[in-house]
Amino acid sequence: MHLVLVHGYLLGGSGSNVYTANIAKSWKRQGHAVTVICQDPSAGRLDFVDEVFVGTASIPPSAPKGGSLRVVVPDINDLLLVYWYDLYEGYEVKTMVDCSLEEIEANIDGTVAGLKKVIAQGVDFILANHAILGPVITERATKGTGIPYDVKIHGSSIIFSLKNRYELRRYAVEGIKSCRNVIVGAGYMADFIKETFNFEKEEMGLLNKTVIISPGMDPEVFRLGNSVKDGQEAFLKSVQDFIKRKPNGRRADRISLPDNNNYVSTDELNKALAQVVESYDFRAVDSDLCERWIPFENDEPIICFFGKFQETKGVGEILMAFPFILDKIPQARLLLIGYGGNREHLEGMLSALVEGSFEAFFAYASAGDFVDIPLNAEKFFRRIPPGRVTITGLLEHAQLKEILPLCSLSITGSKALEAFGMVSVEAMSAGVLPLCHDHTGISDVIEAVKQVDVDLAEIMRIEIRAGGVHNVADGAFLVETLPDKVHRSLHFLYPNGFTDHSKRREVAAKLRDIAMAKFSWNVISRKILRQ
Repeated sequence: MHLVLVHGYLLGGSGSNVYTANIAKSWKRQGHAVTVICQDPSAGRLDFVDEVFVGTASIPPSAPKGGSLRVVVPDINDLLLVYWYDLYEGYEVKTMVDCSLEEIEANIDGTVAGLKKVIAQGVDFILANHAILGPVITERATKGTGIPYDVKIHGSSIIFSLKNRYELRRYAVEGIKSCRNVIVGAGYMADFIKETFNFEKEEMGLLNKTVIISPGMDPEVFRLGNSVKDGQEAFLKSVQDFIKRKPNGRRADRISLPDNNNYVSTDELNKALAQVVESYDFRAVDSDLCERWIPFENDEPIICFFGKFQETKGVGEILMAFPFILDKIPQARLLLIGYGGNREHLEGMLSALVEGSFEAFFAYASAGDFVDIPLNAEKFFRRIPPGRVTITGLLEHAQLKEILPLCSLSITGSKALEAFGMVSVEAMSAGVLPLCHDHTGISDVIEAVKQVDVDLAEIMRIEIRAGGVHNVADGAFLVETLPDKVHRSLHFLYPNGFTDHSKRREVAAKLRDIAMAKFSWNVISRKILRQ
C-alpha cells in the first residue's frame, strides 16, 4: 500500500515529531510505500529516509517504491505556524494564536497543493496529525476521492492553540468530521477531546469513532545497555559523529549569559535569555560536550530528564530539587537531555547553584514563569559542587540508545496535560525506571505497569497536587516531594549499595519486557491500519 502521513513540522526532536517518524519507519519495515508530508527540508540526514523532495513543484508523478520512505516538503511561503513558539531554521515562526486567518488559509492552501500531487500518485490511506491543521488539509485535499484518513490527536494543538483561540475550532471540526477514526494515545485523551468539543462532538462523530491506540517505542533503538565504561565510550563516539554533521551546537565558551542584575523585570530577562538561544543551533548536541564530559563512575546513580526544555515539562523544577537530592545521595548525577527556548534558563540556574547565588538562581527560575517556585524559596536553595549536572543539548536516537541505559532513573514531571507518557515508555524500553507524574495520559503508562507489578507501578508514581500556572500539576509540590521520592526509588534499585547493580538489572529487564509487550511501534502501526 501507499501510506501517507501529514505532519506540518520536523521528524526529529520530541512529541508528535517522534511519533510520525516511528510510524513511518514501521510501515516502511512492513513493506509499504510511505510518504511523509512535513516541513523538514533536512530530513535526508535521517538514516530511515530514502528520498526528499523540497518544494511542491519538485514532487514526482509516481509513488515511492514499496519498502521505501519519501519525505515531501510543500511550499508554505517560509511561514511556519506552531502551537508553542520555538525557533525553526529557515522559517519565520508564528503561533496559531497570534497569526491571522489569512496566514492560516495560506498554510492550508500550500500544503493541500502538495498533498494533492501526492494523491495523484495513488494513495491507499492517510494519517493526519494534530487537531489542527493536518485534518483540514487532508479533508480538503481528499474531497471527492474516497481515500480514507484517520486523525491522530496530540495534546499540544488543543492545549496551546484551540483552547486559547475559539475561531480555530472550525478548522478542527471541518477536518475531523470527515475522517474515519480519531486516534488518541490514552483513555484520558478520549474524554478530553469530547469535553473540548462538547458542542461539536456529535457533528464530528467523536462518540463513535474515537479509538485508543497508545504511542510507543522502537525496540531496535532503545535497548538494555552495556557496562558504564563501554556505554560512555559508544555514546561519546556517537556524539562526535553528530557534531561533525551539525557543528554549530552550543559552546559554553562562546556564551555570555544575561546578567540578571541588568533587567528590571522577569519578562525582559526572559526575552534576553531567548535571544541567547538564537545564537546557536539548539537542535544539535552541544559542540563542546565531549570536551567537558565528566565520566560517570560505577557507583554514581544517574538521574535523567530527556525531552523538550519548556516550562510545562517540569525540567526547571527537577533542577531546583536536585541540591536536596544531593543532600540525601551525594553520589548522584543529573543529566538533562533536550532542547528548546528555555535552555539558557537552565544554564543560568545551574551557574547560580554552583556559584551559590540565590538572587541569580531566583531570577533565572522566575523569568517567563519557567519554574513554579515554592513559598519561602530561599530555604530550597543549596550550593552544589561543579560537575554534578550535565546539560547535553539535543540528542538523536543514535546517542540516546547508548547513554539512556546507563541511567538509573528518568523523571517525567510534566505540569500540563500530556496526551501520553512517551518518554517514560522509551525509558522503560532502555531498562530505566521512570518516575512519572500521575496525571492525564502519563497515567496510562503507570497503569500498564500496574497490570504486571503493582509495587513497581507505585514506585514509578509521583504524587501530584493540582494547581500552578497550568492547573494540572503544581511544580512547587514537585520540588518539595521529589528528593524523598528519588531517595526511596534509588534504594529500591540498589538495596545493597550503588556498586551492586543486580536488583537494578532485574528491574530493568522487567520494565523492558512490559514496554515490548504493550508499546512496540510495530504493534501500534499495524493497529492503525486494522481499524
